[in-house]
Amino acid sequence: MLVPVGKHKGKSAELLVLKEPGYVHWLLEQPASGPLLALQKEVQHLIKRFDQKPFHVKCNGNACSAQASRFSAYGNSISPYWWCDSCDPYQMGAIAGKLQIFRSYSSALTHVEFYCAGLQSDYKELVKAIAQAKGLPSRVGEPQAVAFFK
Repeated sequence: MLVPVGKHKGKSAELLVLKEPGYVHWLLEQPASGPLLALQKEVQHLIKRFDQKPFHVKCNGNACSAQASRFSAYGNSISPYWWCDSCDPYQMGAIAGKLQIFRSYSSALTHVEFYCAGLQSDYKELVKAIAQAKGLPSRVGEPQAVAFFK
């Protein structure tokens, strides 16, 4: 689906989810009808697919070679650390109460909104890191974005 209105008109919803997550965050909070409602539903569907994709990176746990299934970041940081379900970041020395642990696109957006002052560049960098950990190439255009969600 192509974005039907606004400054991103003509871009695919797939590219929007991957490269404009701040806009996606705003979009999902808007009351909508008509074409905007259809775009919201498509974006929600793509986010669900994003979350279902496995990570292709290894856990950061000491001597752990398991595949990551979640990620964490400190306070206003957008640098993710990758964890499997067996490793406990707190047993690895993480500071209690300072670390946020995530599994989803939406939780990453919430982290940026509440801990990183909602900076557009932070939304983009965090989603880019997560998407690359899920197999997205470093350079992304429309074809790569669409292929990522297939």
